[in-house]
Amino acid sequence: MNDTETIVWDLIGWEGDDVEAHVTCLTRVEIESVKDLFPERRDDDLLQAAVYPVPPALYPAMRSALPRLEFREGLEYQVGGYRLSV
Repeated sequence: MNDTETIVWDLIGWEGDDVEAHVTCLTRVEIESVKDLFPERRDDDLLQAAVYPVPPALYPAMRSALPRLEFREGLEYQVGGYRLSV
């Protein structure tokens, strides 16, 4: 990553296939506190190379680590990061 790029993380609740119904931006510190909940990430230490499903079974652990998080009924959640050029 060069100095004109930064990583942005989102927790996205999807309604249907293409509607982002609930988006929460996460900080690097917050990602570091929840990354171990996603063992499938392997070498993706900061959850930036893919998006990861957040099943309802993970909601309590996510809220325990980040009490500000909200999960809305009926949405399917994913977490992931992407590079943003500035």
